[in-house]
Amino acid sequence: MELATGIVLLIAFLIVVAMIVRGQSPIIMLLILAIVWAAIAGISLEDIQAKVLQGGGTQYASAVIIIVFGAWFAQILIQTGIAESVIRSAVELAGDRPMVTAMVINLVTALLFTSMYGVGAAIAIGVIALPIMLSQGIPARVAAPTFTMGIGAGTFVNLVQFGTFEKLFPGIRYEGPWLDVWIIGMLVYIACAWLMIYLNLRKLGLRHAASVDVAAAAPPPRKRTPYYTYIVPIFPVIMIMVFKWQIIPTFLVSIVLALALTWRDRSFQGQLNLFNKTFYDAFPDIATIAALWTICGMIIVTGQMPEVSSALKPIFDPVLPHTAWQAALFFAVLGGIGSIYRGPLVVVGTGAALLAIILSNNEIPVPYLYTLWLAPTVMQGSVDPTNSWTLWTIGYTKVPHGQFLKTALPVGCVMVAVVCMISYLMLGRSL
Repeated sequence: MELATGIVLLIAFLIVVAMIVRGQSPIIMLLILAIVWAAIAGISLEDIQAKVLQGGGTQYASAVIIIVFGAWFAQILIQTGIAESVIRSAVELAGDRPMVTAMVINLVTALLFTSMYGVGAAIAIGVIALPIMLSQGIPARVAAPTFTMGIGAGTFVNLVQFGTFEKLFPGIRYEGPWLDVWIIGMLVYIACAWLMIYLNLRKLGLRHAASVDVAAAAPPPRKRTPYYTYIVPIFPVIMIMVFKWQIIPTFLVSIVLALALTWRDRSFQGQLNLFNKTFYDAFPDIATIAALWTICGMIIVTGQMPEVSSALKPIFDPVLPHTAWQAALFFAVLGGIGSIYRGPLVVVGTGAALLAIILSNNEIPVPYLYTLWLAPTVMQGSVDPTNSWTLWTIGYTKVPHGQFLKTALPVGCVMVAVVCMISYLMLGRSL
């Protein structure tokens, strides 16, 4: 009986994955899956209300709060002009060398997104960085992944991503030796992006700047902030790595620091107004991801309920990894393809169900599991066309989805494989 139930649960899971790949809302599909799984497994209506919808919906509320503070800090960097100043200063150092410009923009974007978060932050940086690359004759199919891979590289050590995934992967810490591997992962992704830039620009060459169809003109440059303000984007990372601060106090101090270092640009009342305005402006950035986290809480709670986990375990056990080496190989081979179009390895998505089953097996140490799963997560956030800022970048540069994937996907898959193997060599062999 359990086997038959498990097969029906698997079919429901695959149908939801297929619907999301075909363009249906992940939020709606995952909500339906949580309810349908509970109903198929015979969970009572009272438990569906109390444990799945109410309990699961509030389980990761603290993760949403961290996302809010990360988006707030991003708005501060944007509206004080610090982020724009960092980008423009870096591009000036690159000079009139398109390949170097692309590489510098990729690197600086990665550094900014070690602490910035949200689609609004991505758009604010994108409307500066993308026209600069396009105006130097860099083809749109190269400029688009150069930018999104920069965002992805930064998220390897992004404080908001860590703070939210800390709830899904209990026991992870923002410290060595795990942090060492995440930093190496960031550098590997930057190196892969630079290789993509080099190979494609050698093959495609440069378009004449005059013929480039820039989707929208870059905003006029604002007054440059002083060079000492450039420490602010990486200040939160330093506070947590060196002084072991908590995430929310770190963001609050960083917000105040950004305002203090740019105080000459506005009055004291103007500072207070900007403090309030950026907080409100942060909310549209996080609406979709907050909804996904809420629904994923329901999925994880459902997947961990005995009626569901006992039925799914015989189905997934032969496929899912059980040792450190199997886990590294599993994610190295399937992590890239399995996370495109919100596939079954996207944790904030249908992958939440797989995570619940792997955690229930209690065979793979959670910090190691997170480190392996981080590479596919980063790739999904920078290559998957259904991701919000990736979709915006593709639309802004007018690159066809297929062309974008043809340029970005192979490099992303290489990054995932390399990082998973490094993770095993540095961490997995001793487990």
